Amino acid sequence: MEWYHIRGGIPLRGEYSVKGAKNAALPVLAASVCRSGVHEICGCPRIGDVRWMTEILEVLGARCQWEEDRLMVDSRRLDSAQVPRELMAKMRSSVFLMGSLLMRTGEAEIWRPGGCRIGKRPVDIHIDGLRCLGFEVREEEEKIVCRGTCRGGRYVLPYPSVGATENLMMAALSGDSLTVLENCAMEPEIADLQGFLRTLGYSVAGAGGRTILVEGAGRSDCSTGRDTMYFIMEDRIEAATYLMALAGTGGKGVLSGIRSIYLTSVLEVLEQMGCRIRSFEDRIALEAPRRLQSPGCVVTAPYPGFPTDCQPQLLTLAACAEGRTRIREEIFESRFSHKKELAKMGANIETSGKNAIIKGITSLLGAEVCAQDLRGGAALVLAGLMAEGTTAVTGIEHIERGYETLEQGLRELGGNIEKHDERKTKETEKPAAEAGGSSSDRRGVSGVSVFPDVSDHEL
Repeated sequence: MEWYHIRGGIPLRGEYSVKGAKNAALPVLAASVCRSGVHEICGCPRIGDVRWMTEILEVLGARCQWEEDRLMVDSRRLDSAQVPRELMAKMRSSVFLMGSLLMRTGEAEIWRPGGCRIGKRPVDIHIDGLRCLGFEVREEEEKIVCRGTCRGGRYVLPYPSVGATENLMMAALSGDSLTVLENCAMEPEIADLQGFLRTLGYSVAGAGGRTILVEGAGRSDCSTGRDTMYFIMEDRIEAATYLMALAGTGGKGVLSGIRSIYLTSVLEVLEQMGCRIRSFEDRIALEAPRRLQSPGCVVTAPYPGFPTDCQPQLLTLAACAEGRTRIREEIFESRFSHKKELAKMGANIETSGKNAIIKGITSLLGAEVCAQDLRGGAALVLAGLMAEGTTAVTGIEHIERGYETLEQGLRELGGNIEKHDERKTKETEKPAAEAGGSSSDRRGVSGVSVFPDVSDHEL
């Protein structure tokens, strides 16, 4: 087990370069099987979810290899359309492969993604859309088996689901006629997927808007080799997380490699909280006040609204902002799960249904907290940076699903954060124990001292 050891109360300062987007990389990797070839995915983040996706691709017959920050995917020898259940359970985003496998092989066998700590993630829209486009979809308990070819036509999504939009875009390529998708999600990562599909030689237009047009290409040339190179767009959620870390600690810094147009709603909220923000072509500079102000009421919404993936981090900022803040979560029904962990640090938060009411306090206090999900875990790291004293964040495997070396990035900005490994700690403490020392009087995880140099009263 690994955890973060954080000493808070230090204003972050400096410059950080934003990495490639998790939510763009995963659908692009899924789309790499749409056409046979060697695909060079540049700027791909080295995160847990990408690792799981490459494992799935390799089970399907593709070969994946890292070369610095480029991920090479060779999909020429694809020989399976069955996604293993155990790998599907580790990464729900593998549902994207349903559309790309239908395009390449005419069939796909996946498993229902199942539950999620932040709420249900049903695939009903995916299934309904595929059936409407002419595919045969058979549900066998938890297994979903799809076959067929897209017949084209028009499909109106009942809700602008990001995953369903991307899945249907890829599946629609398998036919030989035009498909019109309406009420699509508008996230910029969908436009990034469109860019990759165009690089593969396919005709797709309108992504990033409500209506997407897909010209069917058929499967006749899927197996024809076409090598490509594609650059993943920047991660707007990672950028927002770092901006909020600067804001929460009263810091001042610059993020490079990020376009402010993708963060309009987040930047507006941070300005309402008292931050001074300047935007350039691919850089954002932020200077935070000594204490943040409440932004009033913030409601999450599909893009371009305030992103649900930034709501947990905002909840942390509001915990120390002057005044009372109301956050309404309209995307997921269980995205206040980190509230209990923040309460250990002194936060005053009440939740009721979709709403959270936060009464700002002067300062959080360091404590031992556990990440339960990706963004909630990032929010706890921010809380540790803001808090007085020392904080331990366990469960960081959730955080590493979507952030590449978060602790290193925060250290670049002056944050006092270290990643610890239980095994190494045990090896270090063993000689002391044999000499008569004991670490059992220190608070830790699984009997291991989380803070080998911190006394209990400092917690």
